[in-house]
Amino acid sequence: MIRLTMIVGAGFVLAGCSSLGMDRFGGRPASLPPAPTAPVQSQTLSPLDPGANVQIGGQPGQPINNAMGAEAELSQQGADVAAQGQSTIVAAAPASAKSLSRTDLLGAWTLASGAEQCKLNVNLTSWSGGYRASTRGCQSSELQRINAWNLNGPQVVLLAEDGSTMAKLYSTSAGRFDGQILSDGRAVSFFR
Repeated sequence: MIRLTMIVGAGFVLAGCSSLGMDRFGGRPASLPPAPTAPVQSQTLSPLDPGANVQIGGQPGQPINNAMGAEAELSQQGADVAAQGQSTIVAAAPASAKSLSRTDLLGAWTLASGAEQCKLNVNLTSWSGGYRASTRGCQSSELQRINAWNLNGPQVVLLAEDGSTMAKLYSTSAGRFDGQILSDGRAVSFFR
């Protein structure tokens, strides 16, 4: 009976410490400094023209890179298809696309599309339409559906569970692949 009373009493003491915001070592967590509250300045931006020849760093036609580094430039054909409301956008292979072997893709990669980053794991286990792939931590349904991959010359094709093509990517530098998600034309990349 005494043991039961001691156990119940210890439980109440621990519950009290927890509700007071004390950690298990008896200290209180340090408070965070307040965030600055300076007013935000804004200005109107001019609309983007997808058909314009973009010039960055003195090189005409250089792709525009978003915050994740994925190429965001759409081919004119892709922009025309998007303007017509069709669901598939196809970009032409870049001239600098590198030839690949299956072993170049094996292992863990960081998969990025827009502001989203998650993990892509690629192996050589045979799977419907190619080889096994899996994603972890992805928020968008398109990236969650990726579960296979295959090579088509210099092109890496990411496939869904039903065998449909989710994305097509090319390698233009070591350890990086850039392309588009076919359903909506968003830029997608994976890199180490």
